[in-house]
Amino acid sequence: FQRITMRPRILVNVRDIDLKTSFLGSQASLPLYFTATALAKLAHADGEVAIVRAAAKAGVPYMLPTLSSYTLDEMLAGRSPGQQLFAQLYV
Repeated sequence: FQRITMRPRILVNVRDIDLKTSFLGSQASLPLYFTATALAKLAHADGEVAIVRAAAKAGVPYMLPTLSSYTLDEMLAGRSPGQQLFAQLYV
């Protein structure tokens, strides 16, 4: 860590910043994504389907969980047109 230095920038104009980025070719409005969370229906009745919709609204990718409360078809039905999703895979 001695080789890593941070150069703080003070009084930099942050009025027009752009946080957009991409993950594996998938566009994101922020440099983050919603990760897979098993059995989301235990926390909310709409579970993973609601997370798919929220990810689309926020403009960030979502990783579909392997152990989900809904079937893959049900989660994919909640997608917005053009929305890309990642899949969690255990090998």
